[in-house]
Amino acid sequence: MKQKITDIQPHNKFPSHHQLFLDKKPFVIIPSKLVENLGLRVGLEIESQTIEKLIAADEAMRAKNFALNILRENIYSKTQMTQQLEREGFKEQTVETIIIELINSGHIRDRLFAEKWIQRRQKSNPRGRTVLKQELIEKGVDPKTAEQVLAEVKVEDEKKLALQIAQKRAKQYKRLPIHVAKRRLHGFLARRGFESETIMQVIEKVL
Repeated sequence: MKQKITDIQPHNKFPSHHQLFLDKKPFVIIPSKLVENLGLRVGLEIESQTIEKLIAADEAMRAKNFALNILRENIYSKTQMTQQLEREGFKEQTVETIIIELINSGHIRDRLFAEKWIQRRQKSNPRGRTVLKQELIEKGVDPKTAEQVLAEVKVEDEKKLALQIAQKRAKQYKRLPIHVAKRRLHGFLARRGFESETIMQVIEKVL
């Protein structure tokens, strides 16, 4: 069934988009270039196939605007953004298309996400490589990228973090026999992802 385009107006909020009206009712907001590409004009009667294309374009625009909006507040990995878009109810094909666009435009960069995540962890809640790698994978960063970023973390920097944590924790073990204190501190640091060699060196310094 055909419907008639009764008006095409520039959109105030999105300058590069137009609002279409079908039978005097607001229909969809689409990119201005699509209006020209599809040859849309007032008085034109359009088929359902064309309407489907318009709806798809409208959803893609809304999905991209949603993604760009939340990217202003935080950095997202590819997997995290995919989940965000899916939760908003966007179709699978639309999500795949927008994710590719965001990657190509540099808005989604898993490597940058991994670097920022590690930086935040080191400042607020330090963890060793093992735990950091697992956290990054859980956030949607592929293992290879996680390993590459973690490889750039200097061993000496990680040892300093482990030492800082150990010094604070060791205060709780002052009244314990030395062998018990060492065992507990070893377990504490291991659970935070620090490697055995680093743990042993740190324990010798604080206990």
